[in-house]
Amino acid sequence: MAKPISMTLSTKSIQDAIKKLEQYRDSLQAKCDLLVSRLAQEGQTVAIKQISKSPIGNTITVRVDKAPQLMTSNAILIATGKTVTSEDREPFYTLLAVEFGAGIFYNSKENPKTPELGFGVGTYPGQIHAFEDGWYYWDDKTETWRYTHGIKATMPMYNAEQQIIQQYVKIAREVFGGK
Repeated sequence: MAKPISMTLSTKSIQDAIKKLEQYRDSLQAKCDLLVSRLAQEGQTVAIKQISKSPIGNTITVRVDKAPQLMTSNAILIATGKTVTSEDREPFYTLLAVEFGAGIFYNSKENPKTPELGFGVGTYPGQIHAFEDGWYYWDDKTETWRYTHGIKATMPMYNAEQQIIQQYVKIAREVFGGK
């Protein structure tokens, strides 16, 4: 919490007040940067935790990009997955599978962002078996057919967003010193 600035109408007092306001302005930018960094870190931690719960989580990376600009603070949480291509099929996007699920067996409850984003089990490219109990796929590494029920949605980005929403007031109070 910023301390009140008091002054008299003397030149020295006004100059002191201006100096204190400039110091406050400078500290405010640093605090905003810290707030954004801490919130992004909260989101990144949750996203990585959720990704690690998936058997294909090792195909996904998460990073925070910050773009420092004058008098503003921002960061973006970016997840990048692998695109698996196969002849005569749509590409399979591992990030979409982990976020929204692939196959109804593990995903009877859809990602809450499905209506807003237009993605969900059976709705993104490559989902040809989404509403089946299971199916076979060709594993190029072992050169064998494998049976699968699909991929459970661990919703890393949705859960990261929810964590940021739940923590922003607490973290802002810590950073800015409010009650």
